Amino acid sequence: MTETTVGREPVQIVELLQPFCSRTYGVAPCTASGTADEKCYNTRATCQDTANFARGTPLSLFFAKGMVAEARVSGANYIIPSLVSVSTSPTRINLAGANPDAQGLGNRAVCSITLQDHAHSDRVVDPYVDGRSWNPLDRERGSFWTRWIVRNKYRQNIQIRVYEGYEGQALSAMRKRTYFLQSVQGPDSSGRVRIEGKDILARIEERKAQAPLASPGVLFVGINASVTSFEVANAVEADYSASGTLRIGSEVMIYTGRATSGNGITFTGVKRGTDGTSAAQHSLNAGVQECLRYTNEPLNDILENLIVDFGGVDASFCNTSGWQDEFDAYRSFYNLTALITSPVSVQKLVSELQEQCAIYVWWDERASLIEMKAIRGLDAVPPTITDEANIVEGSFALTEKPRERASQVWFSYQQLDPTKSITDETNYQTTFILAYPESETDDLYGEPSIRKIFSRWLQSDILIQSTASIIGTRYVDVPSEATFILDAKDRSYWVGDNLFVSHYLDRDQFGARRVRQWTIVSAEEIVPGEQVRYICEDTTLYGEIYFIMANGAADYPGYDVAPVKNCYIGDANGLLSDGESAGRIS
Repeated sequence: MTETTVGREPVQIVELLQPFCSRTYGVAPCTASGTADEKCYNTRATCQDTANFARGTPLSLFFAKGMVAEARVSGANYIIPSLVSVSTSPTRINLAGANPDAQGLGNRAVCSITLQDHAHSDRVVDPYVDGRSWNPLDRERGSFWTRWIVRNKYRQNIQIRVYEGYEGQALSAMRKRTYFLQSVQGPDSSGRVRIEGKDILARIEERKAQAPLASPGVLFVGINASVTSFEVANAVEADYSASGTLRIGSEVMIYTGRATSGNGITFTGVKRGTDGTSAAQHSLNAGVQECLRYTNEPLNDILENLIVDFGGVDASFCNTSGWQDEFDAYRSFYNLTALITSPVSVQKLVSELQEQCAIYVWWDERASLIEMKAIRGLDAVPPTITDEANIVEGSFALTEKPRERASQVWFSYQQLDPTKSITDETNYQTTFILAYPESETDDLYGEPSIRKIFSRWLQSDILIQSTASIIGTRYVDVPSEATFILDAKDRSYWVGDNLFVSHYLDRDQFGARRVRQWTIVSAEEIVPGEQVRYICEDTTLYGEIYFIMANGAADYPGYDVAPVKNCYIGDANGLLSDGESAGRIS
């Protein structure tokens, strides 16, 4: 069965990818020894030789409702029939950081899974079950989840995969969404277990990831304003880079070397009072914080450094090749310089980049990848969906979002002192204001709506003006949001996709249908395998993108087949190769 099969029967399966040691108990290099009843369960919490614990291929545990488990599914050899329900809340992109009710990166995708606890034979989960003297089905030995929770004490960020498909489909043919385990609650008095998962961008939340890392060192003795070397206690060489930038109090300084000394480490070649700060006296036990400096670094490389190196996200979950392509094509001039002098939430830093570089970053739970895309015009013709062919009757709604309107964009940039608050308006050399005064007149909206942006990342006038123009173009008028439901046959559309939408409720002033460009910012399977609810934002004003064709490129092939993004140069008479008039830049 597929999405288009009449009488299709939806199927839902949950997979937990439990970390599993590749060693065999008591077999070299594992040095553990004990009776058959004392053997581990190949998990880190039960390991008896932690020095040789080696994480191998995860153990796949599949859960479904009874009828699904009994029917068997190709690709899931053993399904435990204990699934009660799956509830999900989707990712929501925050385009240009405009939604005041969402975090800078938008809303995280969340799943909540309820299972029923039960007796279990320990099949699959215990590699040594056949040698043990006790019967795991004995009530005195507990249940599946009471044992699993203890054996898997270190379970945060275990992958959760939710599969949605149809009876008769192989697992590989089903839609898959990926989350990461946050908590397990239960079993409660009724035997219910609740598992909570979030998308991987939850790893860069403030309490989990900071950049730069907090430095442990403190001054071993006080220093005056002129010394160029000093000793730091409570630290080793690995705590600081071989050369770099430090902050002590409100002073920033650059050093060229550090080495182990009698009381910790000594910094040498220190240049005092750099980056707009002044050299000062500092007392014993003053904290010595390493700073994070980027100098003319590509936007996509900074994102990767923050998310992977400081956020702890495995690089395999980042579509870095896609980021590079998007950067090369649409943001190649966004090479950024910044100095961060104290630990800041990675989420906050990525949110700043998203707003100030006019991009959006999100977790695609279907592709299991963090994606990045520039806010821009179309470079390919998107599909058109209509009320006649696609949109479920009665599900379409248009909403205006007046709180996101911006008649003025104020960009403060070029920080004077990087140790001061990022939102201190007096700490910037320049403020650029892009204003649309006509939109504030009584004939239009009747009042201003000011959006202030404080930038530690953008240093040049051209980048500031570029981003301000993108934001102003999009938000000078009150933006619109559309919500609608599509049948499963159309559920290939997903977050980040562009669509043209034609609906009888969306009309222009003459009563004609408007066919506008929309970007999907959220998608949720409200009836798994049957219906998907979409939330889209109107991005019509970003228009289309054209690239002037290189000399020697193929001639204009005609209106019907020419790629949307190709801009062809006419001849001296202003004609294309087929005799049609060429476009003009005015």
